Parts: sequence; C-alpha cells; structure tokens
Amino acid sequence: MTDTAVSSFDIATMTLEHVPPFAQRMREAADLVWEQGYRQPFIRELGEGTLKRERFAFYLLQDFRYLTEYAKVHALAATKTDDPEIMAFMAQVQQNIFAVESSVHRAYMAGYGVTEEEMLNVRQSAFARAYTSNILTIAYSKPLIDILVAVLPCAWVYADYGQRLAREFADTLDANPYKSWVDMYKTDEFWQGSVWLIDHIERLAADLPEERKQELVDIFVTGVENEYMFWASAYDMHYSWKPEWDR
Repeated sequence: MTDTAVSSFDIATMTLEHVPPFAQRMREAADLVWEQGYRQPFIRELGEGTLKRERFAFYLLQDFRYLTEYAKVHALAATKTDDPEIMAFMAQVQQNIFAVESSVHRAYMAGYGVTEEEMLNVRQSAFARAYTSNILTIAYSKPLIDILVAVLPCAWVYADYGQRLAREFADTLDANPYKSWVDMYKTDEFWQGSVWLIDHIERLAADLPEERKQELVDIFVTGVENEYMFWASAYDMHYSWKPEWDR
C-alpha cells in the first residue's frame, strides 16, 4: 500500500475494514480486550461525566509518569534508523508529549491542588510499571518495527475511544467535566499519528516470515491489554497487584 493511500485516512475512515491487512490482523487479535476496554467503568463514566475526580486524578498522575517513559521509547526508536522522516516523527511525538499532553495534565492537576513536585514524585503503580517496563525493554532490545508496534496500541486505542466517546455522548459532552480529554483524542490530527504508525508497520512487516509477524501481533495484543489494565487500576486506585498490598 502506498503512502498516499494510507495517509488519506481521516477520522471518518478509521473503521477496521479501511486499515491495511497486517493492521487488521493485529486489531482483530486484540478485539476482545479492545471492546471490553471501551465498556469498562473508567471509560463509561468518563464519557458520562460521572467519573469521580479522585479516580481521574489517579489516572492523570500515572499517565504523566507513563508519558515520560513513552517519550523515552520514541527517543530510543530514533536510534534504530537512519531515515530522517522516521527520526523527525519520533522527535515530533516527544514534542507533543511535553508541549501538549503534559500541559493538559498540569492544568487538570492544578485544579485538584496537586503540585508540580507531587506530579514528578508520584509512585508508579504496578500496572503502569509493567506497561512502561515492557515497552522500554522492547525499545532497548528490539528492531524498529517492534517498537512501532509496541507504541501503536496507545495511539490507536486513544484515537478510537476518543472518537467513539465524542459520538456516543455528543448531546451531553459540552457539560462534561472531562470534555477537554475527549476533545484532545477525538480529532483527525491525533488519529494521523496512528495512520503514520500503521503505514510504516505495514511496509516493514510485508516481507517478514510468519513467525516474526506473530511475534508482532503478540506485542500489539499485550499493549492493548496493558491499556485496559492501566485504566482499570486507575478506577480501583490500586498501586499494587492486590489492594491489600498498597502502602
């Protein structure tokens, strides 16, 4: 598939039948947890505007820590290629993290009375640590395509959920205290990050043997599972694998 064909995707054509074959395969493999993720309490209540503030604050603090590691993964990805276009994309993702997404977190946290020092020193939950440790290990030890697959779940899940929430709760979104969160992720501009990743993964995977393709599918599914657990642990406000282990 050519760059032009993939890059023509907009938010209206992000359905599964419009993505190229290997992306379809990955997405179908993760479908059960993907759909359960959209229906879990954190996402439902966020869309309804009824999510408790302390649960959202827990999520934001964990996500702030996650984004720092996510930026490192993209920095490491840039060392796995000499392609200036790929390197520029990795640098742009890092810029977006520090200039856009982190600023939204800071704005929300200020409203909750959370200081910058608290944000920088928040304890990472076991579930968030499992997620970031996984993608960092892949970034350090695996080829570029593995890294692209490892970061795709975050980009694609957020774009999909953001757009679906915007459609489903369109009549009440203006009064939703989490409107700015939905607004950030529902846009075609955000979706284009997934388009870029899907395009490059598709081309890099085209000539790989079946064994390697299955490895990539497994990486993708694990990422989607980690996205689910990230929100689930935020809803339960758990730092440890079991609530009685929290300290």
